[in-house]
Amino acid sequence: MNLHNRRSAFTLVEMLVVIFVIGMLIFLLLPSTRRASEAARRASCSVKLKNLATALHIYHDNFQHFPASATYKDDSKLNDVNVSLATVVPGQGGSGSTGAPYSFLVRIMPYVEGGYLYDPINFKRDEAFDPANYPMAATPVPLLSCPSYRGAIASTAPDYSPPAGTAKPALTNYKALGATTLACLQDSASAMDDRLNGGILHPYATYKFDTLKAPTQTAVLVETKEEKYAAWFDGSTASIPGFHPGQGNVKDDRSPSPPVGQPALNISVSGTQNSFMTSAQFAGQEAMQWGPSSEHPGLVNHATGGSETRSINNDIDPVVYRALVSRRADDNNEDLGEYFK
Repeated sequence: MNLHNRRSAFTLVEMLVVIFVIGMLIFLLLPSTRRASEAARRASCSVKLKNLATALHIYHDNFQHFPASATYKDDSKLNDVNVSLATVVPGQGGSGSTGAPYSFLVRIMPYVEGGYLYDPINFKRDEAFDPANYPMAATPVPLLSCPSYRGAIASTAPDYSPPAGTAKPALTNYKALGATTLACLQDSASAMDDRLNGGILHPYATYKFDTLKAPTQTAVLVETKEEKYAAWFDGSTASIPGFHPGQGNVKDDRSPSPPVGQPALNISVSGTQNSFMTSAQFAGQEAMQWGPSSEHPGLVNHATGGSETRSINNDIDPVVYRALVSRRADDNNEDLGEYFK
């Protein structure tokens, strides 16, 4: 046999086999690549939350307390000016204490290299959305954006009316977890009564770290994918409850016959609720669609008062999640660290 007469090229069948094998390898590798990419994004999100939690502690070192989740000029809390959070209008500017206060994120900007946004703010104005402050409010902050988030960059809510030539307020994917229930979030008495379900970053009070019961295992920050009412500048929507309003939405849901309720983790418009919060519940023009939520499959990242970050599954036991969110002393008698992942 003449070996020189053999063809060295692939036949069509061989070529198709090679292409099929390569295609199958790519098909098999894609899910793992996607998982690895999402794991990296989730880790990056956790780092951002940790940086924000650390900034809260730097603020605490400077002022001897954590910030309230919402403040007016001169750091006055809603309690100081006798304002009900349920009547505070998102995005309102001009004059009047019922307008939108500054969020806690505004107050910690100097500690996350956000001085370029903080320094120009005119804190002599009662409300965050005075026209003089809109350019800063409309500036996106990379630290406040989760890498997995795929939604809008600026608020889509009709409440915000920026001056001509200025964009609507930029969004944040991170909010304060201000209380277990909306009733406690909007109640000034809950800020002072540790028997109730208030959280650490409450709109009506400031807290010292060493006076809190087990702050290192209490969740203070949480992700959200809200596209309407999540302006990073706006104190009126800067803190949210951990449980869906209307489900055990009372100040003390232990007695009598307490309804445990449902954690609001990733409850969507197509799920058991039409929205997270109705417009009537927080004085907005439209409903707030999302509370604690994320684009991470099956979980939401949280940060604790000890600057630790944890991923919490959507199906967490409601009793456990209530204890994680609440500042209530009775909730913190046991080590809850095992419930963080």
